[in-house]
Amino acid sequence: MRGTLIFILLACLPACSDEGPPAKKAPATVEHPRTEADLATVRLSPEAVARLGVESVVAAVERLSGTRTLGGEIVVPEGRSVVVAAPVAGTLVAAAAARAGVRVEEGAAIFQLLPLVPAERDQRIEAVRALSAAEAEEQASRQRLERLEQLLDDGAASVRAVEEARAQQEVAAAALSAARERIGVVRLNPIGPQGEIAITAPFGGVLQRISAAPGQTVAASAPLFEIAQVSTLWVRVPLYAGEAAELDPNEPVAVTSLDTASPPRLARRVQAPLRGDPAGASVDLYFELAAGGRALRPGERVSVQLPLAAEESGLAIPYSSVVYDIHGATWVYEDLGDGAFARRRVEIARHVGDRVVVSRGLTPGTRVVSVGTAELFGTEFGAGK
Repeated sequence: MRGTLIFILLACLPACSDEGPPAKKAPATVEHPRTEADLATVRLSPEAVARLGVESVVAAVERLSGTRTLGGEIVVPEGRSVVVAAPVAGTLVAAAAARAGVRVEEGAAIFQLLPLVPAERDQRIEAVRALSAAEAEEQASRQRLERLEQLLDDGAASVRAVEEARAQQEVAAAALSAARERIGVVRLNPIGPQGEIAITAPFGGVLQRISAAPGQTVAASAPLFEIAQVSTLWVRVPLYAGEAAELDPNEPVAVTSLDTASPPRLARRVQAPLRGDPAGASVDLYFELAAGGRALRPGERVSVQLPLAAEESGLAIPYSSVVYDIHGATWVYEDLGDGAFARRRVEIARHVGDRVVVSRGLTPGTRVVSVGTAELFGTEFGAGK
């Protein structure tokens, strides 16, 4: 009986306690939490604002052209990719720049071609010899004409002899002029003194393909190499033929690489060959990329936002208000007044000319920086002016 009472008392002790069970510890804690709303605020003096030329606009809902996103392909413009062929049959000798992927200047020697049947050897030597002979002949005929004219004045020569001497002098002068023109052409001629022919680049660009090897004997008109001028590139966009009339041809398009870290680049429509795909019921549109940005390669796939003629409503701000970080995230700076600017993350729905439509991150009426965004970004992270 006594043992039973002790067991009951021990069992009632936890239930009779006022403290209850011990509190369960949280599996994770965050110390000093900081949301994006509490990002650093950049404060500039009035002098700094004036020096950076910071300007602000109010984000407002506007009626802008709608867009359609399609896939595009980077291509070399028409006429800026050519295949250079051998002018005559011969054996190739490599030059320093005969490697695919090398950027060459206009007139750079890619190959030396030794013709199997040289047409004219020692052309330069022959041209110099002909020029010297023409100069000597012209000088002799001119001196003879001068002597006869003097004898005619003295009454010791006939008029006929003077006229014949003058005609010979004119013929010698014409021969001299032709010899000088010939040697000028020979100096520009790619044919060397031993009959070798220099195969040069017709314009500056990148060697896309090498179709022959040094030491190879090639026939006349055989392709040797292909060169492409890539300083300016086009974007080819296949579009369903039934939707071609819905586009706005006057607005630029936004071209984005498949790596989302690169900001979009603007491209304007250009006159190009009229081409299409009957099997796909599509037509090809061409746009010229603006210079700058990451170098794109011919054949690279890109995303293209095409502006439509129909308008849609959206919260719009200038494209100059947006800054991209190294991860491709988009930010703007809100103008808080009195030289204070706060960075805000935004999401871009589409690009329409020099405007962007914001889908998240801003509300109508917010003042954002339109000029000087990059300077503020640099100032915040220690790279400003």
